[in-house]
Amino acid sequence: MQAQEVFRFPNAPTCIAACSGSGARFWRSDARGSDWSLLKEFRHAAGTQREAEFASDRPGRSFDSFGSGRHSMSKTHSGRDQDEMRFADEVAEFLNRGVLNGDFLKIILFSDPTFLGLLRGRLSATTSNSVVFEAPKNLTDLEPSEIMEYFA
Repeated sequence: MQAQEVFRFPNAPTCIAACSGSGARFWRSDARGSDWSLLKEFRHAAGTQREAEFASDRPGRSFDSFGSGRHSMSKTHSGRDQDEMRFADEVAEFLNRGVLNGDFLKIILFSDPTFLGLLRGRLSATTSNSVVFEAPKNLTDLEPSEIMEYFA
């Protein structure tokens, strides 16, 4: 089901965001039917790298607290996960600042499902309330005209 069947584009300054772990693009529309202007583009090359490129060695080893066994110490988050969280912080900061500064009043958010989960927890309450539509879709590589078709 396409977005135009359930959503009407806002008639207010709106940020259209297309995000994933490998990049994010943001456009601004001043009103329903107006042209979109590119606000910002983030490329995150690390989002396409394998985990082995983030961690060069195996986790350390530790003795059991009871007994004589040894085991590897695991990390809570992999190096790739931590890098993606930092990128989500950067994207959220851009959106939070845009809402706070009044650069846009509404947000339409398209994001890779995993990245969307990371991003939601990093948005301020005001920014979260500004999100009028979100879809768990990775549209970062589409042209604006292709994304506009969701609202035609």
